[in-house]
Amino acid sequence: MSDELYKTFPKLELEYRLYYDAKGKPISMSSHEHPDGSYIVITQEQYNNPNYNCRVVNSKLQFDTSDHFHVQLKKSTRGVAVVKGYAALVAETEYPEIEYYDRVS
Repeated sequence: MSDELYKTFPKLELEYRLYYDAKGKPISMSSHEHPDGSYIVITQEQYNNPNYNCRVVNSKLQFDTSDHFHVQLKKSTRGVAVVKGYAALVAETEYPEIEYYDRVS
């Protein structure tokens, strides 16, 4: 009986998509009931193990493979709290002089 019930449902065809913004930065992923937007088709492995350290350039996925992870920051009124004058030192506890930075890229 259960085998017959299983055969009555159509097979769900999955297409794994990575959606990105105008600068090529990843926004989201989907495998079915796809929303509108710019996307590229990715593998099931890429979908199951997302790595957002990438960009879409000329409809191709490019990963940052450098030894160091680079992030451009800008001063802000919110974002990550850091020691004033030292953007690389994150203030994880209360600190008398802090400023904030947000990620640009």
